[in-house]
Amino acid sequence: MIKKKPDKLSLDTSSFRRLREEGYIYIDKTRWLYRMIEEGTAYFFSRPRRFGKSLTVSILHELFKGNRKLFNGLWIYDKWEFEKYPVVVFDFNEIPSSSPEKLESNLFFVVNKYLEDNDIKASKPKDVALIFKELLLNLYSKYNKKITILIDEYDKPIIDHLGLNEERLKIAEENRDILRNFFGVLKGQEVVNVVNFTFVTGVSRFAKVSIFSEWNNLIDITMNREYADFLGYTEEEIEKYFDDYLEIFCGGKGFDRKQCMEMIRYWYNGYRFSLESDKKVYSPISLMYCLKEGEFKNYWFKTATPTFLVNLLRQMDYYIPKLEDIKITENLLDAFDIKNIRIEPLLFQSGYLTIKAIEDDIIFLAYPNQEVKKSFSEILMQYLFETTPDTFYLAGKLGKALKQEDFEGIKIYIDSIFASIPYPLYGEKNKPNEAYFHTIIYLSLSLIGYNAKSELLTALGRLDMAIEFKNKVYIIEFKCNQNADKAIKQIKEKGYIDNWRGRGKKIILCGINFDTEKKGIGEINFR
Repeated sequence: MIKKKPDKLSLDTSSFRRLREEGYIYIDKTRWLYRMIEEGTAYFFSRPRRFGKSLTVSILHELFKGNRKLFNGLWIYDKWEFEKYPVVVFDFNEIPSSSPEKLESNLFFVVNKYLEDNDIKASKPKDVALIFKELLLNLYSKYNKKITILIDEYDKPIIDHLGLNEERLKIAEENRDILRNFFGVLKGQEVVNVVNFTFVTGVSRFAKVSIFSEWNNLIDITMNREYADFLGYTEEEIEKYFDDYLEIFCGGKGFDRKQCMEMIRYWYNGYRFSLESDKKVYSPISLMYCLKEGEFKNYWFKTATPTFLVNLLRQMDYYIPKLEDIKITENLLDAFDIKNIRIEPLLFQSGYLTIKAIEDDIIFLAYPNQEVKKSFSEILMQYLFETTPDTFYLAGKLGKALKQEDFEGIKIYIDSIFASIPYPLYGEKNKPNEAYFHTIIYLSLSLIGYNAKSELLTALGRLDMAIEFKNKVYIIEFKCNQNADKAIKQIKEKGYIDNWRGRGKKIILCGINFDTEKKGIGEINFR
């Protein structure tokens, strides 16, 4: 019997119509949409890029347009009436906003297009917010049906200008003010009476308060436990919808299904979005590319480089190893003013960090998976230290030396990595210190996939670094312009090795003293 060819993977489209009409896999998320519509009228929902937000907007568009046939076989099919409503969509992926003038002009264009398409003669005032209001009131008057409003990537006109310079920051602020004025129309009672449903989505929550602050009935479900697995794929969904692809992928790798899922989980799972639910989801785009290409690679990062985040980290002189173990409160995970952005919540909202644990109202953030840790480390090395391909080659050599306990090689390759960083990055302003050397070693090991943990808390202090292998662990303490013996002594006195006793692993103590004049290792000792 010839096995049916599996449906296609949706790597390049967020059109629900195209998915359904052209034979793509669609993971049925319609029960969440039904719940939203039944329980409220206006929602805000943020998720990282490429997590299915635009597809969700497309599905809602087809639902409110009454296109019943597209939903055949889905959960919502026999529960929705498929009545046709006027729908207005603002997709800020398609609305240029390089300047306040362009943003306002393009909003005028979008609104005027809806007026023309619906043959509505409006007074066309000069204020873009007023013409938007006229559009909504006239649509209701013409069709005697309440309007659905869908807003996709609402924060793009702001985020595109962050982390660059003062001029671009001013553009971000002016764009924010335009959006606040424009969407302020939606909170007025006259408009509320003619709108039946509104859905706003984007990457960040920090702009939400400043743009929609007075919109009292807008419900934020971003971290709601009931929507923890609304977007992203659960393991159960992967097993159900991608079974044929998994069979081919696992067979090609020579893995059984259990081993295969363990590797996929290690690379692409781990995103937790709710404090009240421990449900974790996979990156959709990464999973599908992995199954298509047959390789464990960094796919999510290839769709966009987080330049503005790297720039913010550089401006703040952020201690990069801290990204493995950030502690924050729930209040600090919420919104911030453009001029007062905390990098930790922005990294969380953007998907570069996720919730790892909650303890006594303290939230622990860390990388969600291997793909994000490896890719972000690579980008940070390139952008913060202007490294070359030589650096990555040397990092691989360092990893091999650590694995083989080649102590002389460890020193040689660490020094070679520092030597590969362009000289102008030093100077008085960027004079190397312990944090500088620590960060480079940490990123070097992270980008080659080694299990390097920094700033590990113990009963008597913090261990600088531990590098763990199956049969051994390196316990490392760094010093700067001191001596390596002092570092070894600190490891022993502080009991840093206690966490690894009794695990059946060889414990190697390593003290490294950096010499800022030499811009490398002054002394390294092993015990």
